[in-house]
Amino acid sequence: MRIVQVSVGIVRIPPTVGSAPLQVIFNLSKHLASMGHQVTILDSRYSRGDPDSEFYDGLEITRLSSCKIAGSVSTRLPRYIRFALNELNTILFSLKVSRYLARNAGNIDIIHLHLTSVGLTISVLNSRLRGKMVYTSHLGQWVLRGTKKLTLLERVHVFLDSYLMRRVARVIALNDAAKDSFKSIGKVSPENIAVVHNGVDTEFFNPSIDATDTRRKYDLCGKSVVLFVGQLSRIKGTEYFIKAANIIVNHFGYRNEIFLLVGPLTFGTLEKPIDVHETLRYIQEQHLEANVMFTGTLTLNELRILYVASDIFVLPSLAEGDPLVVVEAMASGKPVIGTKVGGIPHHIRDGWNGFLVDPANEQQLADKIKYLIDNPDERKRMGANSRKYAVEEFDWGKVAEKLLHVYQSK
Repeated sequence: MRIVQVSVGIVRIPPTVGSAPLQVIFNLSKHLASMGHQVTILDSRYSRGDPDSEFYDGLEITRLSSCKIAGSVSTRLPRYIRFALNELNTILFSLKVSRYLARNAGNIDIIHLHLTSVGLTISVLNSRLRGKMVYTSHLGQWVLRGTKKLTLLERVHVFLDSYLMRRVARVIALNDAAKDSFKSIGKVSPENIAVVHNGVDTEFFNPSIDATDTRRKYDLCGKSVVLFVGQLSRIKGTEYFIKAANIIVNHFGYRNEIFLLVGPLTFGTLEKPIDVHETLRYIQEQHLEANVMFTGTLTLNELRILYVASDIFVLPSLAEGDPLVVVEAMASGKPVIGTKVGGIPHHIRDGWNGFLVDPANEQQLADKIKYLIDNPDERKRMGANSRKYAVEEFDWGKVAEKLLHVYQSK
């Protein structure tokens, strides 16, 4: 098949940091190319020195020149302004993509879209190509839809997302809960929806990595390390992670534990960031300065080592699509604790490779963390099960085969 994967146009592919949609696009494309298909990723040109095309492991990355408005990454601008600038830049990129698709329509079988604004622009400007379009919704807010927790901007985004879904040939949901919302709220025809979970590179993320230097760097030697990875946002449940740390340290009396948070404090997305000043004040008031650590954003290579250097992985999200960080931690041989939202329950078999807890419940979270701290043999058993499950079910090669089936059944 001749497949075009459309990137977001504002962050370079191949990705060097953990942007989930970009990792999905790049890794699926590599594996589809290895299966003998002609795969092209459309991305922006980010500097004058960028070539028109690059090749990686049999796939082609075509770089299109598009105007970019500066300021979307500035931490001084309000979140909504950064979000608006990001969206505007993606639309400008989409105009270039639309022209490319119009010129090359006869040589394309599948057009795979991954971002609402990009997909809307392309589907409107290339309506005759909609029969070739597949859209993956990475929007975690679908799980919260109908709970009255969405902001006005989030509700608008969900509405536009559903509008796009009804105008493409196939829609890919990242989990069953999202699929149900697409049908009941988005009014998408059930026969047009397929569930394809995200995957992981089980060679890149693996337990055999030497993490000695990383443990020394963060002063983790001889300590129990509980790891969170993701945007430091409210929807990721960051506050409950820190409140659980308080219970572990100040209520249960564990003083040799490190709660490590990896991720950006500032970002230009729909999610509300945590209140930094309020969070730091809470940490100081509870005397958690020696137990709670923020690393900021790490590269994928740094992150894969930190997974191995940790003991327990926790994702306490209030809503999710299909979080890559969970399967990355699993592939790294770690027990995982997550909330019963989105695609997380598909990855965690309660009591087998980790635990499921209710969202917004720091006591449940702390109880499960305490159990794993107290029982190193259970940590080892669950970590081995996580690795086994990741290799058998979530390797990108297996996910690519499922996606190819969706393409072929279009």
